[in-house]
This record gives sequence, C-alpha cells and structure tokens, in this order.
Amino acid sequence: MRPASPTRMPPSSPRRSGTVLNRIRRHLTGAVVALEFLTPLRFRRVPRYDDHTFAESLGWYPLAGLLIGIVLLLVDEGLGRLLPRAPVAAIEVALLALLSGGLHLDGVADTADGMAYQGDRAGRLGVMSEGNTGPAGVMALVIVLLATWAALASLESPVRAGGLVLAPALARWTVVPVALLFRPARPRGLGRLMHEAAWPVAAPLATAIALVAAVVLFAGAGVLLIVVGGIAAVLIAGAAARMLDGVTGDVFGASIEVSQVVIWYALIAAAARGAIEPFLFG
Repeated sequence: MRPASPTRMPPSSPRRSGTVLNRIRRHLTGAVVALEFLTPLRFRRVPRYDDHTFAESLGWYPLAGLLIGIVLLLVDEGLGRLLPRAPVAAIEVALLALLSGGLHLDGVADTADGMAYQGDRAGRLGVMSEGNTGPAGVMALVIVLLATWAALASLESPVRAGGLVLAPALARWTVVPVALLFRPARPRGLGRLMHEAAWPVAAPLATAIALVAAVVLFAGAGVLLIVVGGIAAVLIAGAAARMLDGVTGDVFGASIEVSQVVIWYALIAAAARGAIEPFLFG
C-alpha cells in the first residue's frame, strides 16, 4: 500500500517538521533494512517493515556490500597465513554464500530456469516462482561458483585487498541501473517495489556510496569498475527482460552475482597490465 502524501505546510509548521523528521527516520531505517535483507545481521527479533521503506533501502545496498567485503578481507588476511590461495578461495566462496544467505545464488538458479523454459512469459515466471531448481539452474550455479572461485584464487596483491572489499559493494549497487532501466515483470513483487522507489533518493544515495568507495579504494580507476559492473548487470537483466517482459527480484540477484565476478575479472586484467593501482591499500 502506498503511504499517503504529506500535506504541504509552511516552513515553520511543526507538522512539516515532523514530516521531514519522519522521512529522515525512514531513510535511516532503510540502512537497517538493507543489512537485515542482504546479510545475516538481525537488529530486531522479527524484522518488519512496510513495502516503501523496504524498497527505499536500495539506497543502502552498497553499504551492505562494503560490510560483506570487509568481512571477506578479514577472513582472507587470516586464512592467507595458514593455507594456499586455492583452498582460501574455496572457503571464501562458501563465506559469500553464507553472508548473503544464498539469496543472490537463488536468483541465479531461478533466472536461468525461467530463461531456459520453452513456453510463454507466464510459464517462465511460473517456473521462477516454484523454487525448484532445474538443470539450467544447476548449470548456472556451477558456472557462477566456479567463476567466483577462479577470480578469488587469481586476484593478486596489490589490488587484492581493495578488490575483495569493493566488488561486493559495486555488485549490490548494480540493482540501481537495473531497477531504473527495466520495468517490473510482475504487478507485485520486488521488481515493482525497486522500480518505483529508485528515484529520487535511493538511486543517488546508492550511487554516491559506490562512487566514494570506488575512489577511496582505487582512485579514478575505481569509477571504471562501476561502469564495468553496471554494464554486466544491464546485459544480464536485458536478456532476462526480453524473455520475461520485465525484471524480478531473481533477476536482481543474478545481476549481482554476475557483475561481482565480472568486476573481479576486470580488476585482475587491469592489474596484470598495470592499468590500475590501489589507493587506500597501496
């Protein structure tokens, strides 16, 4: 249900002040919602929030990604002293799945199953909502997990630390261009919520967080990683949208996983050619 629009009042009106405070409080609550939705963190015994607040939490998705990246870096620093790179990468793949609750990987599987279904749009959406992973979904999961492992095993210093932190943040930012560029495939659901709430606050906020993180970690070259991640996500979402006549929450999840891997590969390729250097961890 869409909340009622606030009544316009003069600047000195207490009611207007209360409305502004309520808006600020709602946007700050969005940070909590984003962390509870995208990570295992729970700040309330039973997380509850209205649809509008949930959708506006999109603005804080990169912040949740940064937290995931920091945890990934800490684990990498600890295990890197004990184990070779390959088993460390395998553990980190499992850690990423645990930190996101398998949410985005589920989106990969469901999106692949829906796109592989030989039928009409309604049938594709029906397959995606069933929750049963088919052959296409299993294959997509294997490919994404192997690609993630290879990226984590190949990412070298001096860009490794910054890459581990930044890629999860930028990958979660990619929900912004997908939500803005593609209409929702269903009249109800995550796709519709994100599409309606992306502007005017959530999209600029998420982009600002992503830009600051990218520049702090890799200076100006970090902006190119944002572009690379955004292009990867839009290509995946575009392919799905053509078959589904829009995007769903599963498509968002698939875009996050694919763009995360692509960002790491872009970073590996750029570092190998000396085209990018770390700024914060240099």
